[in-house]
Amino acid sequence: MSVYDPIAKQYQESRHPNTAFALYIEEPTYFNMLGDITGKSILDLGCGEGIYARNFKKKGAGRVVAVDISEGMLTLAKEQEAKEPLGIEYILSDMQELGQVGSFDVVTAAYSLNHAQTKEQLLAMCRTIYDNLKPECRFVAINNNLDRAPESLIYINNNLDRPPESYRFLEEYGYEESISGSKEEGKPLPSLIYQLEDKTVVIEDYYLSKATYEWAFLEAGFKEIRWHEQTLLEAGIREFGEEFWQDYVKYPNMVGIECWK
Repeated sequence: MSVYDPIAKQYQESRHPNTAFALYIEEPTYFNMLGDITGKSILDLGCGEGIYARNFKKKGAGRVVAVDISEGMLTLAKEQEAKEPLGIEYILSDMQELGQVGSFDVVTAAYSLNHAQTKEQLLAMCRTIYDNLKPECRFVAINNNLDRAPESLIYINNNLDRPPESYRFLEEYGYEESISGSKEEGKPLPSLIYQLEDKTVVIEDYYLSKATYEWAFLEAGFKEIRWHEQTLLEAGIREFGEEFWQDYVKYPNMVGIECWK
C-alpha cells in the first residue's frame, strides 16, 4: 500500500487548483516549460489524482497515459474521468518498475522525483522516463526545491488545534518554515504532514543534490539538462501585493527540470 492511500482525499483537497500558488506560480512555470502540447502524446508519471493529466487533455494533448503508485489516488482520478470523460489512460505502478508502456512526445512528472531515496532509485526513475520518450523528445518536470533554505514544511492539519504560529503560512500558502539542519544525500525531509483522526501521516521527500540529479539524467542517456526557476505572474502581484509573495521569492519552493533525449 502506498503512503498516499490513507490521505488520498485530503491530498486532493490540499492540491486545489485555485490556490494562489497553483494559479500564479506552479501552473505558469509548468506550462511555460511545456509550451504548445496540442496533439502531443504525454506520459504523466506520479500523476496523483490526475489534476495535470486532465489539464494536459484540456489544453489539446493527444494520448495521455497517467501513472501512479497509489491505488487511492488513482481511484480519485478515475472518479473524475467518469464524471468528465477525457480519454485518459491510468496505470497503477511504481514508476521505477513501470518499464516501457509506449513511445511519447513528452514525459512529465510533478513532485515525483523528490521521493527517490537513493541515487540508484533516482536512476531507475530516469531510465523509465528515457525509455518511454521518442528520440529528440523531452522530459519536463516540476520538483520540490530541496536546496531551498530554510527547508519548507508543508503542514496540512485537519484538526482545529493547529498551532497559532502556523496560521499565516497555512492561510496564505499552505507552508510552514522549518530548519532541519545540514543536508545529506538521501536524508528524509518531511514535506507533507496530515493529521487524521486516528494517526499522523508523513509524506517524505529525500534530499539528493543537483549533481546527483544531473548524474542520474546523464547516466540514463539524456543529452541535455536545463533547470528553470519558478515563475511568478504579474497578475498574482496585482491581486495579492508584493509582500504576500516575499517568502516564496526569497525561498523558492519549486524548481523546473527539462531534459532532452
